[in-house]
Amino acid sequence: MRHLLILFLLWGQYSKGNTTIYGTASGAKNAYVYVSLVEDYLTNTETLIYNTVVNSEGRFVIELEDLGIRKIVIRIQNSYSKLYIQNGATYFVEFPGENIDIIPYFSGSETEILFFNLDSTDINYKILGFEAWMDDEIASLYILKDVEPVKFVEGVLQFKTEIQATYAADTSNYFKNYIKYSLGKNLDNIQYFGAPTRKSKYEFFIKNEPLQYHNPAYMDYVNDFYDGYLFQLDQMIRKPLIQSVYSSNAAHMITAIEFDSLIPNHKFAEFIALKIIQQEYYSGNLPKNNLIDLTNQIRLNSPYSNNQKIATNLIQEFYTITTGDQLPIIYLNEQYQLKAKHQRYLYIHFFDPNNPNSLSEISALKRLQIKYNNEIEFVTIYLNQNALMNDFSKRVLDNIIWKSFSINYGHSLWKSLNVGSFPYYILVNPNQTIIGLPALGPNPNGSYETIEKTFYDIKKGKY
Repeated sequence: MRHLLILFLLWGQYSKGNTTIYGTASGAKNAYVYVSLVEDYLTNTETLIYNTVVNSEGRFVIELEDLGIRKIVIRIQNSYSKLYIQNGATYFVEFPGENIDIIPYFSGSETEILFFNLDSTDINYKILGFEAWMDDEIASLYILKDVEPVKFVEGVLQFKTEIQATYAADTSNYFKNYIKYSLGKNLDNIQYFGAPTRKSKYEFFIKNEPLQYHNPAYMDYVNDFYDGYLFQLDQMIRKPLIQSVYSSNAAHMITAIEFDSLIPNHKFAEFIALKIIQQEYYSGNLPKNNLIDLTNQIRLNSPYSNNQKIATNLIQEFYTITTGDQLPIIYLNEQYQLKAKHQRYLYIHFFDPNNPNSLSEISALKRLQIKYNNEIEFVTIYLNQNALMNDFSKRVLDNIIWKSFSINYGHSLWKSLNVGSFPYYILVNPNQTIIGLPALGPNPNGSYETIEKTFYDIKKGKY
């Protein structure tokens, strides 16, 4: 209680927004805090909606406009946590210090956020309590499934009855649907004698329900239910659907899907079309350019904004840069465009200045830059994680004698260039063609290879 009282007194100076999160991250003083909204649960795309800084005392404040009940992601250094927000709520949270900055990957390490004084009516409180109960119950029931199937079925029915009685008075449709689809995925999908049929599950979970784009339990259930859907379809539907892919006709594709008895309406058919496109793009069974064209048609012509958004995110997902592609137009600031210039090659270096290995890496890069500067331009990019650099990071950055840029988490280049970890290198030729993604680094890899052999060949005109 004393700890909470201190938090209230210290944070009293801040104006309260519609949804306010007061946080502590004692292991990440002066680090940036990035807040993202999970935009859709087919591509799991995040949109940056807020950023702030952990102050010198290890505290931060996030103020958000009311968005209804939504799931957000808070990132601090190399850690991230997911939580729900609801209108008018105030949260007191803590990032466990021992989990901050252990994993040197751009995507980060997920850590469980700690809540203080969480109200029992809050969506996080209810979901956390329900999931803990469900996990314990399923663990107890599952061992009975094969050895005592009758007791297993009785236990499943009893658990569902207890859930219904416990939450009968709850007025949140979001939470009730979260329960419904969590149980559907975790219990009704278990194969046992007397389990619901596929048709009965469709009738109960999907047929008369709206598409709940922002409820992760609903989306998880639907994604599982329609997994590999193209080859579950009747031949009379699958054949014209595949023909529509080869003719690049999105309207015909959606119409074909609508004929299936497990598709409730046009909006849902369009969503499933996007899911089929996503799965088949990676399977390699259908022409990728046609699938991209179909996605773009849905993006341009769909009357449903959420389907348009998913289509847009899918196109960005499909257009991940690979070796042989042209370097996209990327500005690192208002003046500097990332591109090969003056007939030189471009060597792009992504790294984390807080990583202890980075200092030796910079020394090796400096040696190469001095040796091959006439043929190759070096550019260093690092994630902007701290408002104030520590002494080690300053020492690392002071050793860089070429252009370097600190870039925020929300910048498009991380996704465009498929940067997933540090260190990471990309080599671009004078025609702006990517010839190494990822490229070799200055230090030997597991096969004792470095980028210097490539640089030597470039200098001698052999590349």
